[in-house]
Amino acid sequence: MITADYCVYCQIWEKEIGEIYPKTDIAKSFPLERIELDKYSLSNDSDNYETKITPTFVFFKEKEEIGRIIGYSSAEMFWWQVDEILGLD
Repeated sequence: MITADYCVYCQIWEKEIGEIYPKTDIAKSFPLERIELDKYSLSNDSDNYETKITPTFVFFKEKEEIGRIIGYSSAEMFWWQVDEILGLD
């Protein structure tokens, strides 16, 4: 999760999903790591993926990006997008 302290949508995500996510089966295979946008210089290389929008959720499988969610609108939409990325629908 690429986040920023001043990001209102990040704060909403934290309130609605932040405590729930680590308890899910999905988190066992895709643990959440929070990266502060302002503390890291993100570039388009093999280790980092450029973004200027927070929150951005990047999903990796075997060190390859398999999908990302840019922004946050609701818990329902977030879980639907996660299911789409992971092929759980």
